[in-house]
Amino acid sequence: MNLEIKKASPEHIRRLTDQAQSDASDPQNSAWVNANAGTGKTHVLTLRVLRLLLAGTRPERILCLTFTKAAAAEMSKRVFDRLAGWVTADDDTLHKDLSKIVGAPASGDLMQRARTLFALAIETPGGLKVQTIHAFAERLLQRFPLEAGVPPDFKILDDQAARDLKADAIEATLTEATSSPNAPLGKALDFVIRYAADAHFDQLISKAVEERKWLEATAHVEPGKIEDGLAAMDAYLRKLLSVRAAIAAATQPDDADDEDGWPKDADLVIAQEE
Repeated sequence: MNLEIKKASPEHIRRLTDQAQSDASDPQNSAWVNANAGTGKTHVLTLRVLRLLLAGTRPERILCLTFTKAAAAEMSKRVFDRLAGWVTADDDTLHKDLSKIVGAPASGDLMQRARTLFALAIETPGGLKVQTIHAFAERLLQRFPLEAGVPPDFKILDDQAARDLKADAIEATLTEATSSPNAPLGKALDFVIRYAADAHFDQLISKAVEERKWLEATAHVEPGKIEDGLAAMDAYLRKLLSVRAAIAAATQPDDADDEDGWPKDADLVIAQEE
């Protein structure tokens, strides 16, 4: 069997790319663009916004969503730079640019409209919206707080504020635990510090705080009902994996194991986990 390999010229590849981008940026098409980084996805989205504006769509009716603030800023900059360039471009340059964007010779009316789009986008209340998905969701919650079940005056917690609040909560909890070592919280702290060195203690606590589902589940457990089961599971896993018990671990009573040396409550705990 003979295989014939045809090498496409750079010009041919460029024409195919331009055609594919033109099809994807056509407002009449519903397009899903899947491409690697740096291959022109933002360029295609920018062209699509420009073609929507050229077709008569009002700026406030256009919504562009991205994942990051950097991508939103980049797309907004590209659109406004193009619109600003059309204001001062000479007729030949503008005609050539518009014809390439729409895929057909630009008419005089289209050229005249293109020169007004920059001022229209700037002066329209609300303007052209290019934002992240998080910002869009926040805006929806602010407009419909009662329907969403959130306080009308809620504020978004930024990363730095979240870290500060978590640090304050951890410090307050540790202070309470150390002040009452025989209380349940103090005993819990005594148990936790066996599994982390000083250098990693803060990381261990922060990781535990991040496991919100686990914390919510344990918050509904009746005190005194879970300790024995956890201790039995801990002993069983250590025996199974040949892991040495913690230095400060409390010893199990003699009747804690069955005749095979396994914790009596292990089967019960495993069944509950399954």
